[in-house]
Amino acid sequence: MQQSLDQLAVFIVQLFVIVDPLAAVPIFLAITSNHNRGERRAIARRGCLIGYLVIVLFIIGGPALLDYFGIGRSAVLISGGLLLFVIALELLYGNPTKTQTSSSEEKLAEKKEDVSVTPLAIPLLAGPGAIVTCLVFASQAHDLFAILLLVAGALVVFLCAYFLLHWADELSRVLGVLGMKVAVRIVGLVLAFIAVQYVINGVTALWPAVRTHAPAGNSSAVVFPDFHPRL
Repeated sequence: MQQSLDQLAVFIVQLFVIVDPLAAVPIFLAITSNHNRGERRAIARRGCLIGYLVIVLFIIGGPALLDYFGIGRSAVLISGGLLLFVIALELLYGNPTKTQTSSSEEKLAEKKEDVSVTPLAIPLLAGPGAIVTCLVFASQAHDLFAILLLVAGALVVFLCAYFLLHWADELSRVLGVLGMKVAVRIVGLVLAFIAVQYVINGVTALWPAVRTHAPAGNSSAVVFPDFHPRL
């Protein structure tokens, strides 16, 4: 039970970092600039709900999809780590991540009446990085209880995302441009650590002998699905 709760805490932290609603705030304000506060909050509510449902779909159906195509857990970890590292580099350099929204999509969104589905829910919130994270953790869930924990964890993340977008105007004023940039870069740094660890886990899963030669004591500090985290 304790191990399941530890894994849930790790999942929530990682998914929150990858969804990164803080970085989504300025984009959200830009694509909803033609809406008043009430309309903007309604869009945030619908977008977070749709994004959450997409994530739940991959948590529940992801393992079966991987099995159908014969994709192993190591492949998911390594490819997911590489993808997340690219996203992390873009965040560290302050560039908009191309796996989320492009400038052309944002310009089109400004003219749309409802941006809750695209680009807000997909790909801004439930983008490739979030989907990969869900696939990684879902592949480790071997019973219904573990799946339900992941679904609950995703709900916590998207509730946090909703509240951040709900108060986007106030948050933008409090943090300011500089504060938002600092927050995004910190998130990018943490995401880079997560991405590299995903690749390490994928490689050690392919070659178990590598694990046996790892320095003693290192495994306790690793907070990823293959290991037992201590939070």
